Amino acid sequence: MLINDEFIPGRGLKNAHVQTMFSSLMPHRWSATRRFDKYRKQQQDVILDCGEDSRLQGFLNQSSTQAAKRLVIMIHGWEGCHESHYMLSASKTMLDAGVDVFRLNLRDHGGTQHLNRGLFYSTLIDEVITAIQRIQQKFNYDDYFLAGFSLGGNFVLRVAALAHATPIRLNKVLAFCPVIHAGESNEALNKKSNWFYNQYFTRRWRRSLLTKTKYWPEYGFESELATLKDLNAMNLALIPKYTGFAELDDYFNAYAIDGDFLSKTIAPCYLHFAADDMIIPVIGISDLADNSDLHVTVTRYGGHCGFIQDWQGLSWQSQRLLQMLS
Repeated sequence: MLINDEFIPGRGLKNAHVQTMFSSLMPHRWSATRRFDKYRKQQQDVILDCGEDSRLQGFLNQSSTQAAKRLVIMIHGWEGCHESHYMLSASKTMLDAGVDVFRLNLRDHGGTQHLNRGLFYSTLIDEVITAIQRIQQKFNYDDYFLAGFSLGGNFVLRVAALAHATPIRLNKVLAFCPVIHAGESNEALNKKSNWFYNQYFTRRWRRSLLTKTKYWPEYGFESELATLKDLNAMNLALIPKYTGFAELDDYFNAYAIDGDFLSKTIAPCYLHFAADDMIIPVIGISDLADNSDLHVTVTRYGGHCGFIQDWQGLSWQSQRLLQMLS
């Protein structure tokens, strides 16, 4: 594995847990939100009809500096949303440079549990492909780019592999810490050393499902959720019941991007990993397809979607995204 030393964080920021959690700390979150406010005031709230009673929400932000000719469509990670700090940081970097941004929410993310009766699960790629088609039909640009973070990175790479028969146009696809095989990530999250992250996702997933029942009370799984204390318990109880996959391994395999899955893509794909990522085992890159359009960068530091350069919160991830668009 070739380690790229292009990203070297400042003093005190090399620890993977510091990288992963720093950008979520309150002062930085408030700062990221405040810096983005000037663009939020002018954003368009867009509901996309994705067919088969599926609707997804997204937000278009346009640069105030010029008539942009480029649009970046961004997809957040699991239990993130259009307001996640990394989405706001990357969006502001793009908009400041004159590149427009569309932040797409996955189903049941970003407060959209009311839009669809069906629950979110990670194999729902068809509605995301259709959403991207709708965006390109509705908003005309010379160049389109697709970027995703964590599970969103997995989604954008699946779009690149599965959209050959669609009119989708993409110049480049960029993924940061993308999930390669969720089985490996699930195993990592269930390690004792990752208890904090396990509980973080457990709480957020439970909260999302409880919100779902406010709009669709027929699910009625409030009492069951109260008994499920970690991700493993939630996966074992809920995946077979609500996704159509009887076995957890079958579900994880259904959205894995290893093997030959990425052997042919509609655009060059740039994948970024951190060797110290505790959630996405970087060893999984050895299982990716041999495709000259796949370009893999592995940095020594970064944690999981951290890539914070200094204590002011400067994001190498955002700067890298802008660099790849130029």
